[in-house]
Amino acid sequence: MTHPELPSAVSAPRRAHVGPRSLPRLARSAGMSAALAVGLTAGGALLAVPAAWAEPASSVDTFSLLSSGLPGIGPVIPAPGTLGPQPPVPGAARAQLIDTYDLATAERDKGSASPGGDVPFGGISGLDRVRDDVYLGLSDDRAEKGPVRAYPMELPRDKAGHTASARIGKPLLLTDQEGKPYAKGSVDPESIRVTPEGSIVWTSEGDADHGIAPAITVADGSGRAQRQFEIPDYHRPPASDKAPGTGAAMGIQNNKAYEGLTITGAGDAARAAVLTEDPLKQDKRNRLTFYDLKTGRPTAEYAYQLDPDDPGADQRGATEILAESESSFLVLERDYVKGQGTRGKLYRISTSGATDVLGTATLSGQEKPVSKETLLDFSPNGENPDNIEGLAWGPTLQDGRRTVLVSTDNNFSDSQRSLIHTIALG
Repeated sequence: MTHPELPSAVSAPRRAHVGPRSLPRLARSAGMSAALAVGLTAGGALLAVPAAWAEPASSVDTFSLLSSGLPGIGPVIPAPGTLGPQPPVPGAARAQLIDTYDLATAERDKGSASPGGDVPFGGISGLDRVRDDVYLGLSDDRAEKGPVRAYPMELPRDKAGHTASARIGKPLLLTDQEGKPYAKGSVDPESIRVTPEGSIVWTSEGDADHGIAPAITVADGSGRAQRQFEIPDYHRPPASDKAPGTGAAMGIQNNKAYEGLTITGAGDAARAAVLTEDPLKQDKRNRLTFYDLKTGRPTAEYAYQLDPDDPGADQRGATEILAESESSFLVLERDYVKGQGTRGKLYRISTSGATDVLGTATLSGQEKPVSKETLLDFSPNGENPDNIEGLAWGPTLQDGRRTVLVSTDNNFSDSQRSLIHTIALG
C-alpha cells in the first residue's frame, strides 16, 4: 500500500557504513563461499528504458543461481513453516528488536541501472528468505518507475544478529504468462514467497477504483507467471467504484487488499495464506484466506480483527503474515500519526478455534475471529520504525532464539527509508 510521504524517524537507527569491496571479500566476511556471492549478481538482464521492457530472458540466471543451488551451497533452505507444524517459541509473548540496518548503505550491483538511466531501488513491500543470508525483496512499483521486479539481497549477520554490510543484486523481472512485462498500473505487487521447489508466489492488490481484482500469481524461477489462484467472487471489486449503481459496497477496498502472504505445510498439504490489509467493503473485519498451493483453490477463511488505531493515528492495516506452523502465524500491523510517522506492532495469531467463513459473502460479526497476542511494540515511546511491510525468517542466534526480519517500504520517497529490522523471538 502506498501512503503520503512521512517524516524521518524520531530517532534515526544505527546506519552501517559499507565501503567498496569485492564480491569474494564480501563473501568471506559473511562466512560464505564466493560462489554464493557470485550467485547474487551473475546473469540478469540490464533493465532497459520503458520502450525496451520486453524479452527479459536472461533474468532467469539471477534467480536460478539462487534457487536451484550452487556447487558447495545446495538448494533452497525452506523457512520455518514450510516443513510442517512446529511448536511456537516457548515463552510466547516476548520479542526484542535487536538491530536496524539502512539499505541506503548497501552495495548495489551496477546491473540494477538501465542503459537509459537508473531504475530506482525501493518500495520493498515483500521479503522472503531464499537460503542462508540470501533474500528476495519485492518492489511495489506498479511498472511506473521500472518493470515489475524483485531484488536478490545478501544480508549477512554476525552471531548476535547484527548486520554490518549488505549487497543488492540485479533485479529479477516478474512477467506475465507470455513472458512479457506487465503493463503500467495493471498490477500492484505487495508480498512474495519462495517455495522449497524454487517457484515464486506473489500477490497484487489490484485496483478497485478501476475494477482490477487482486491476484495471487505463481511464477517459475525466472519470474514468468505460470498460473493464478481462484479468489472468492466476494473479494472482487465491481467494474468501477466510480460508476454509480455498480454494487461498489462489495469486494476489496482500493489499495487495501492482498497485503500479506505466507506458505505453510509441505507437499500435498502445502497451503498459501493471504491476509487483507483492511476489511472488504461489506465487512468490519479483515479476511485471512487459505488456498491449496497446488490447485490454487480456496480451502478455508477466517475473520481477523485489527487493533484500534494508536492515539492520534489512522490508516491502520495488516501488512504481512508469516507462518510459524499450520495454525500459528506472525502478523505486522501499522498505522500513521500525522507529522510523526509510523507506529507498528508484531503479533502472534492462531486460527485454532476460529470460525471458518469461506463462502460467506458478508461477515455477520458473530463469527469467532483468529486469536492474537502482541509480541512487540515498535513504538513504545513514539519511535518511527518507518513503513513496515515485509516479514521473513532470519537466522537462529547463538543463544537459540529465532529471528525475523522486517523490511520497510520507502514509497520511493526521499523522506522515507528502506530499512531492515531484526527481531529476536522468545
